[in-house]
Amino acid sequence: MRSQSELRSYNPQMSDNSKKQDHQSRSSERRTNPRYRLSPSPEVEILGGRPVKARLRDLSRGGCYIETDCELPLETEVTITLKKSGDHVMARARVVRAAPHEGLALAFTSMKGEDFQILDQWLSGFVVTSWVVSNRRRTQRVAMDIEVRVSGYNAEGARFTEDTHTIEISGFGGLVIIRTPVNRGQRLVLSNLRTKVMVECMVAYREAKGAAWQVGLAFTVPSQPFWPIDFPPADWSPRLSDATQFGS
Repeated sequence: MRSQSELRSYNPQMSDNSKKQDHQSRSSERRTNPRYRLSPSPEVEILGGRPVKARLRDLSRGGCYIETDCELPLETEVTITLKKSGDHVMARARVVRAAPHEGLALAFTSMKGEDFQILDQWLSGFVVTSWVVSNRRRTQRVAMDIEVRVSGYNAEGARFTEDTHTIEISGFGGLVIIRTPVNRGQRLVLSNLRTKVMVECMVAYREAKGAAWQVGLAFTVPSQPFWPIDFPPADWSPRLSDATQFGS
């Protein structure tokens, strides 16, 4: 998890040196900060010389995409406020992509630590909820024993690494047994011991099982090529015309 000092210093500045660097920064943001469609979606207020009427389509730790009829030039600096469930996030942002009469892609350029912490809580809550929903669907999970390594910080803040195995897997994460106590919502790293692939996960669920813990780990980026099998999309149903390609 990020320390308070890291949160206070959060300032995802993008290079202004050239169009090439700007394109690379936007590409990097898309790779490292997955965008989510929250439900219900936060309300949006934008100030860029004049109020802008807009609706949030998706959100990430590095930026967002808003649907609006307003046209703003690339590189325009704006102030954006997001409101959800009594909380609000304010950030400075820059227009990095524009679709006339459709919407604007904004990259956050500065944000106070407390605002970033609220943003992180919104996105973390979405990841956890997605894992819980997928775990209720038999079509979205498979019982499979895969050797993995879990590492990060335990409930007391001490570093740990533990080799274990999965009980169930899905496109959203997996269920493992570990001896180390961890807290719901904290971030861990999950490693596939056979392929050596590593992914960031979040503790979505935990339950004591004797001297160990049964822990549900949710990928911070769902549907990653981490497991040895493919999973159907989240909205898949046996009634769909292409359902046979995923089996029954």
